[in-house]
Amino acid sequence: MTSEKRLFSDDELETMSKDFMGLAMEALEGGDVEGAKHWIRRHDETKDVIHDLYLHWITALLSHIHENWGEEAAVKAVRDTAAHGQSGWAIPMAQAKQKIIEEQGMKAYVEWVIDMWRQHSMYPGTTVEEDDEKVIIRMRQCGSGGRLINSGAYDGPMGYKKLEKAGCHTWGEQGLPIYCSHCPMVHEIAPVQYFGRGAQFWVHASPFPEKKGDPCILHIYKDPDDSPASYYERIGMSTIDDPLPPTFGVDPENVSASSDAGDGSLPSYPPRSS
Repeated sequence: MTSEKRLFSDDELETMSKDFMGLAMEALEGGDVEGAKHWIRRHDETKDVIHDLYLHWITALLSHIHENWGEEAAVKAVRDTAAHGQSGWAIPMAQAKQKIIEEQGMKAYVEWVIDMWRQHSMYPGTTVEEDDEKVIIRMRQCGSGGRLINSGAYDGPMGYKKLEKAGCHTWGEQGLPIYCSHCPMVHEIAPVQYFGRGAQFWVHASPFPEKKGDPCILHIYKDPDDSPASYYERIGMSTIDDPLPPTFGVDPENVSASSDAGDGSLPSYPPRSS
């Protein structure tokens, strides 16, 4: 190729094979502080583009299911894809929590959670406090559900859907924004269902922003057994003996709330009807 037809130099093409953090570290190691700042700024300017496309796509897809097949179908779609199955992240995250706490302690787990939030577009505006029993994470807006609420994505005739039928899958509240509906199921219900009392990733104390500007507040209890009974009752469970499984879409007689299935395997839900 002749030089006059080239768009990029060899060095420029080489940088395209590296990610932002790699380029920033490379610049720092070479003593080029301004170069490192350049790549960090580029990262900050572009990090939400794909994130937000998928955020709106998921919310629009759930709203489409809600509008065409009803609220229960949308709830089932969230439960079956976010809390369970190949795409669900409830079990892997609960297992990661157990492993981190067992090997490194609760402090390491809280730091791990904060590292995830740092990748979720919630800064500035997030504060962390601590009292004798818990760590309190207060987000001016989370990088997904709160961001949608604050942007007005649920407002007007073209707004995304909300869940109007209160139940354990909505913390007993009406008007839960449909994107946020994964929070009670994935963060609280499924971990307790599979691993027992105290397995929640955190508890949603708010429990969700009801209007623009409301914060999202999470509590991580230093001793998971200190989580108040009210946090179990609102998701259809109990702190007496083993937590009772939630009743939505599940036959309690066929589902164990313990993570011990006798052979070391995880308990599973019974087959779901279509």
